[in-house]
Amino acid sequence: MESGYLYETFNTLLRRPGMARDDTYLNAPLYYMLTGRGNVRIHEGYGAVMAVCPHPQIRDRLLVFPEIGPGRGRLAASVLSELEPPEKGLQLARFTEADLAALKDALSMRNGGWIDSIVRIEETTLDWRYPVHLLNTHLVGAMEGGAFLKIRNKCRQVENVTEIHDLRSAGALRTMRAAQRYWEGSMMMRGHETDGVCGYYATLFAMIAEWPHLFDGLIFLQGKRPVGFTVYDTPFGNTVNLLANLSDASITGLADYQIVSTCRALAASGVASLNFGGSETESLDLFKRKFMPHKTVTLLSAEPRYIQQRDMHVRCGSLQLNFAL
Repeated sequence: MESGYLYETFNTLLRRPGMARDDTYLNAPLYYMLTGRGNVRIHEGYGAVMAVCPHPQIRDRLLVFPEIGPGRGRLAASVLSELEPPEKGLQLARFTEADLAALKDALSMRNGGWIDSIVRIEETTLDWRYPVHLLNTHLVGAMEGGAFLKIRNKCRQVENVTEIHDLRSAGALRTMRAAQRYWEGSMMMRGHETDGVCGYYATLFAMIAEWPHLFDGLIFLQGKRPVGFTVYDTPFGNTVNLLANLSDASITGLADYQIVSTCRALAASGVASLNFGGSETESLDLFKRKFMPHKTVTLLSAEPRYIQQRDMHVRCGSLQLNFAL
């Protein structure tokens, strides 16, 4: 089945009444496809929908996201009870405490289940190790008050020497690819590895080339050199999800200016909230907190523990999204 059709099918399911989540990445088909590097399986049942995709950093491991919709727990319990774990197992991803509680209740209702328990694990590699933060685009764009003093000062250092181009302008994708190459070189000179994110950007660029109407964002240049970009999806309700925020860390104030400029563009278009996402490191979490998020969501990872090994096959309805890269 053609990937565009599957995307639209999943998008339609997620946008039914009662599907909204505080963590709006869960309502974003593009997020699942980017995380799975172009490969995600959708499951539907009990009036709910959920996604499963390969772990982007651990081979032979699957990420199982919480179901979205009414009666939470039943679909996830059905999928987990019938899904065959790969060699490195299954990981419950972006679950809240309430999601885990609903899943445990649903599993306890299943007779003769193979899952013995659900065990919380420490998240060490993915971007919900620290909480997800949502920004008020009008508040951040205005930068008023003492709370934004340092951000205002940093933005002043770069705003007069930085040009901003729209993601949908001619040659934008080529400019973004160049910005990534410059960024990789800068990170290399400072002794930081970039291999873990290169696959993400390769998938992102391929999807933008295929579906440009599903993405928006800004590109930042100093002179003729592209120094960064932001990418976000189309609004869900009154919120967009930040899918990429790349900036040359050697340029003081650029990272702040990119977020402020993005919030200004969103506010001007009538979008009230930007899901800034979570963080893998404490320093990145502190960076995001200084923008005074209006909502913060704590997410968890967990693993199912099985009573014994067995042959299992998924029997509930599912769709496979494959994006050819």
